Amino acid sequence: MANKYAARKMFDEGVAAYVKGDYKASLDLFSRAVTYDSTLPLFFVCRGAASLKWGKAREAIADFDQAIQMEPTYARAFHLRGLAYEKLGEFAQAYQDFDRSLEIDPEYGAAYHSRDSVLSNQQKSG
Repeated sequence: MANKYAARKMFDEGVAAYVKGDYKASLDLFSRAVTYDSTLPLFFVCRGAASLKWGKAREAIADFDQAIQMEPTYARAFHLRGLAYEKLGEFAQAYQDFDRSLEIDPEYGAAYHSRDSVLSNQQKSG
């Protein structure tokens, strides 16, 4: 029980740091939360989001992969992983993740925007 409380406390502090734009601190706090409780996909998604903001797209993808493995219908995890792939210039994989996100949740507006953006970027580069 103490570990779940500590995990939640670290997670909440990580969210506060993320909102303030302190992505390094949020990444550290989300990592501590995962150490205390590695059963919640949300912890991995948030750590992945912080990694992505911190410029660590590959690390972010690993966390999104973990969240998706734990919860295969986690639309946000697919969307964020797509953003990480897009950042790496892996447009086909990004598009596939955006599409999967929309298959899961057809009302996920951000995924539509991201899918359109990746198509535009792919056309410009290719």
